[in-house]
Amino acid sequence: MKQSNAYLIIIVTVIFVGITSIVSLYKDSENRRVEGERFLFPELSVSTDVNSLKLLNEIAEINIASFNENFSIIRNEDNWYLPDLANFPVPLDKIKRVIVGVAQLETIEPKTKNPDLHGELGLNSIDINTNTANKVTLINNDKGEVASILVGNDSKFGVETRYARKPNDNQSWLVWRNFDVPESQIDWLDDTLFTVHRTRIADIIITHPDGHEVIIKRDNYAEQYFKLENLDDDTLPVNPYVGNQLGSALDTVALVDIRSKNDISFTDKATTIVYTTFDGLKIIIKNENIKGFNWVSFNASSDIKLRRELPADGPVNVGLPEMNSYKDVEEEVIRLNTNFSNWVFSLKNEKHQQFYSRLEDLTKKKDVDQKE
Repeated sequence: MKQSNAYLIIIVTVIFVGITSIVSLYKDSENRRVEGERFLFPELSVSTDVNSLKLLNEIAEINIASFNENFSIIRNEDNWYLPDLANFPVPLDKIKRVIVGVAQLETIEPKTKNPDLHGELGLNSIDINTNTANKVTLINNDKGEVASILVGNDSKFGVETRYARKPNDNQSWLVWRNFDVPESQIDWLDDTLFTVHRTRIADIIITHPDGHEVIIKRDNYAEQYFKLENLDDDTLPVNPYVGNQLGSALDTVALVDIRSKNDISFTDKATTIVYTTFDGLKIIIKNENIKGFNWVSFNASSDIKLRRELPADGPVNVGLPEMNSYKDVEEEVIRLNTNFSNWVFSLKNEKHQQFYSRLEDLTKKKDVDQKE
């Protein structure tokens, strides 16, 4: 037999043994399932869109609990909301993924029944302060418990699988990871409250309660850099990008806390920040430290007089987004004020400090040898 043929036989044999092993492992996993336990909640494991929608409509509350957290998301006629965050609405897609995910939670194989080993899987009960699971409970319109599950660690096989068990059952399971459980209330919301990209911003005016103003502008839609206005001859921006940093402040507005406007009142000590865009959007921000915490409010409006089209004979930047139509801006204002009108927000401290900026924070004096 030629040596090349021998190598070929060896390679084919290795591949065949590998495939056989994978099939054997899969069959072993299938055979180890407890009868009737393919789904942890077989009475809910419906896969059609109609049944999923019916189940979604039957659930009125999702309770999330661990050793450190215990909160609920509640449904009313219009939306899902967080009572502890001033009834701020939760995106429906996140709610649906959890409800349908619990209903269709599919097991792969049973794991330990020994309570002493639950902690190794992150499945300790929520009254234990180490290796505690996240408990997810679906509650119906009649305040009855529809399903409850303890969600533990990702498995050693990767993030597509994890461990779970029912709260009153010592049997733990390896299950498919078909939904996520945000641990904090803020994490149930979108990553950013809203976005107004830097490319849209024309002017920024920060007015402090003592009358001090910071004015930052771009001359036209195609210009890449924001300029600090009204600087004297001995003053320079602290770096070439300081204006762009403030221009980008509305790219991402991540939330830390939310309160009702009825609970937080801004005073004449608030700093006012006004962003206007080339397409006609205006965002007014109030920023103030109240009882030791920084809070902001937002208000959006549209004004056709603010709109500044890109000149037909002006400079062209490759990749510059098309300017929004004024109709798009008007619709955007409605969406924004839906999330602005009833609430005030606490942001990351860096964002509040940006909104508190004064000229001395953004500039420096020229060196002597730079002066003429």
